[in-house]
Amino acid sequence: MRIVRSLVAGALIAGAASVFAALGAGSASAVAVTPLPGGVQVDLSPTDTAWVAQSHFGQTLAGLPHPSAASFGAALDAAAGVSAAVPNGRVTFTVYGPFDQLNGTMLALQ
Repeated sequence: MRIVRSLVAGALIAGAASVFAALGAGSASAVAVTPLPGGVQVDLSPTDTAWVAQSHFGQTLAGLPHPSAASFGAALDAAAGVSAAVPNGRVTFTVYGPFDQLNGTMLALQ
């Protein structure tokens, strides 16, 4: 059962863009998901970035039962906070690896 929970949590982290689209700005959402060899790149729009910063959505993700969830959630909230403080700021992140061993990078962009 633990493996199933880890896989589900990993899928949720890797698929965070669809959650942003559903819960964030709705039809105004402009999340872009680009497949990469071994992973995905997720680009949040400035509107989605502001929503993540205001809602502290990273804290929600940090509570998932996955080894990467806490650091991912904290980094997402921090990057969104920095980016949302400037006009048209946005967050981009990549996720690589099997769902039980995810790793990646996160950038706060203007």
